[in-house]
Amino acid sequence: MTTRTKRVLIGAAIALSLALAGGLWWLSHSLDSLVASAIRTFGPEITGVAIHLDRVKIDALDGRAELHGLVVGNPKGFSTDHALSLGEIGMTLDLSSLTKDVIVIKQISILKPDVTYELSTEGSNLGVIQRNVDRYVGRHRTATTPQAEREQGKKLVIETLTIKNATATVSAAVIHGPPISVPLPDLHLRDIGKQSGGITAGEAVNQVLAALTQSVTRTIASRNLGGMIDSLRKDPRSAVDKLKGLFR
Repeated sequence: MTTRTKRVLIGAAIALSLALAGGLWWLSHSLDSLVASAIRTFGPEITGVAIHLDRVKIDALDGRAELHGLVVGNPKGFSTDHALSLGEIGMTLDLSSLTKDVIVIKQISILKPDVTYELSTEGSNLGVIQRNVDRYVGRHRTATTPQAEREQGKKLVIETLTIKNATATVSAAVIHGPPISVPLPDLHLRDIGKQSGGITAGEAVNQVLAALTQSVTRTIASRNLGGMIDSLRKDPRSAVDKLKGLFR
């Protein structure tokens, strides 16, 4: 091999290394904005409410991601600022699954979320969001066109999801007293979507929201709020009087 040939090969190797390094740098920096854009676009479609997200930080080489400032708004007819303020969200991905049909998320950890449970004559804000998600999932489950399949995106399996140190603020728009805040028990979910070989993002949101709503309603059941929605519909004045007593 001539000296010139060696130089050409070395130069090509250096150029290839620089191209790979540049590609990895671009990927790690662009993933943040791509994921944030996807959440801001599809989040409102799935939940039927406004979604706010401050930023996303992804370590593409390590398979870790962080979401900061994710806030789920309230449906129309509710007066509190938001339904969910999800605090700090961290997740770990199985990098080998990113090129497959089903992406495996090893762990999602949500720390110190603030849940607002607002009652009105229409029910609860979480209940309305749950119905919105149900409708979204139902529409896309029955759609079989190629475009609909692309919109659903890849399927997911979430091996472990934990929600820790959450607080529920219970508010009622029909009264003028102060809301009450109660700590929620830690929530642990495992193998979401595993049995079915993966689920869509909408189905994952549906399962997590259902579990969280159930946790909130169980926690506040000791304050006799369980039957208040029906009471509000049947006898609003009487129910309001009872609610005022609970919020004093």
